[in-house]
Amino acid sequence: MIKKILSKIMTYNFEKTANDFEHQSLALIHRYLLFLFFIDLFYSVFIILFFGDTIISIGLIMTTFLWLFLIMIKGKIARFGNILKKIIALVFIILTLMVSFFYVFSWKGAGVEYFYFSLLFAIPFFFNYKEDYFFIFLIVTFITVNFIGSMYFEIDFLPKSKFIKQEDFKLIKLLNILFVITTFIIDIYFISQKNNLIYGLMKETEIKDSTIGDLQKVNDELMKQQIITNNLTEDNITEIIELAENDSPVFFEKFQLYFPDFIPNILNINSNLIYSELYICTLMRLNFDTKKIASCINCSVRAVESRKYRIRKKLGISSDININNFILKI
Repeated sequence: MIKKILSKIMTYNFEKTANDFEHQSLALIHRYLLFLFFIDLFYSVFIILFFGDTIISIGLIMTTFLWLFLIMIKGKIARFGNILKKIIALVFIILTLMVSFFYVFSWKGAGVEYFYFSLLFAIPFFFNYKEDYFFIFLIVTFITVNFIGSMYFEIDFLPKSKFIKQEDFKLIKLLNILFVITTFIIDIYFISQKNNLIYGLMKETEIKDSTIGDLQKVNDELMKQQIITNNLTEDNITEIIELAENDSPVFFEKFQLYFPDFIPNILNINSNLIYSELYICTLMRLNFDTKKIASCINCSVRAVESRKYRIRKKLGISSDININNFILKI
């Protein structure tokens, strides 16, 4: 019974856990995009209602609906996972350019420069500092260059608003400060949710690894008990394991002496197994894993995996069955 449980756990498809994590991560991103949609929509409507700048407001609204579009294609984002980070980095660059434009457009007096900090706050949510350091360095550098360039250089080729009056600057600056504070608070919330998601995945993986390890120990004890039932002593067990680990030329003969029925039973399933495949079967019968088998026969892990695959095909072992457990039952 323990073996069956171990077999099911050891053949557990960890892709399911990864898929669950990816699904929850995308759901978190979509909630974040929904937040951006509503807050940008509010900002766009505010500009057209209080300042009458229709053209700029329409441009902002079009950007706002970009977030809604990204939410609508939620099921297709996973298909482009390999280029998703590049797309996100491109979006950061475009938004930085937009901030620089509106900073100049609003006569550098409306507090638009605070939006650079909003972009910086959002980086930890979309990128991992250990894995995505290149993208982070690129985005931070680009934001910094735009911030310094916009602050200290006159950019006369960009247009300036004709709708903002002198008395409007205080109100716009207050709105922008409130906007940045709001995005900062929301960023902190979503970053904490992301960290909780990652911590939960790590904890779940740790529990599964611990369970597999404990059951593996039980399985090893059962294997030893099976050897003992063949009238083998602990010295015999130690001897045959040492012979296997040292790749001794007498190991195969000794193994057949201790397990007289094993090779005939294997050949009854398929008589076309060659010597090297039978040899690996004997090592699996001792419950050696792939790495240990590779060490015993002095070859690469990949070569052992390839041979085990051929053995699996010849013995008709389905992919959902652990080959070591199958061999142990023979």
